[in-house]
Amino acid sequence: MSIYNQTEMESLGVTNVGWGVCGFTSSFYAMYDQDHSARPQIINATQAYRVLAEIKTYLRMLQSENSPLLKDITTFTQSFGGKFSNFSINAYIEEINKAAAQNLSTQQIVKDSKFGIAMPPAAVADYLKRMWQKNTNIAEGVASSLTNSGIVGVSKSAFSTQEPYHGLKHYLYYKNGTLYSWGNTYNSVQQAMDGSAWKVVYVISIV
Repeated sequence: MSIYNQTEMESLGVTNVGWGVCGFTSSFYAMYDQDHSARPQIINATQAYRVLAEIKTYLRMLQSENSPLLKDITTFTQSFGGKFSNFSINAYIEEINKAAAQNLSTQQIVKDSKFGIAMPPAAVADYLKRMWQKNTNIAEGVASSLTNSGIVGVSKSAFSTQEPYHGLKHYLYYKNGTLYSWGNTYNSVQQAMDGSAWKVVYVISIV
């Protein structure tokens, strides 16, 4: 069993600085914190190709079963608009393949926002189940004050019913009063998201 290292844990979200892969990086935080045996594998999650390989493997598993989560992930990612308006799973996987074939540097990949992918809460829970054999509970409409560890989904819309997943825009990992995201730590959702309007709308806890 590897020894817990706060700095090591903080670093697990660095790929989310350039990409929107918070569903995966928050899961990495959770696994590092709650599954000591996973730490030797998790510490490699700061490597860009390692993260992309993990995402590709998960998506291929969903494709092999024609999982309805594929449509949910696609629709949610497209809802962010702009370059994601025409997002597709096949095109996303092809971009990962191209990056590997071109032997792009870690710096080149991390700076490319096209590797963003939005994960609905059920997809995050499914990822943890499939890839890490972890069962989860998803709590919806949670108050901003938290007492337990878990992956938290936040919204600027305070539990909107007009936007997908109540306006969910980002996931962070919460542990003992500290929030982890982007390779940094924060004391509150508002500090992390740089705005007082941000609230927790989901908590995904490992059981």
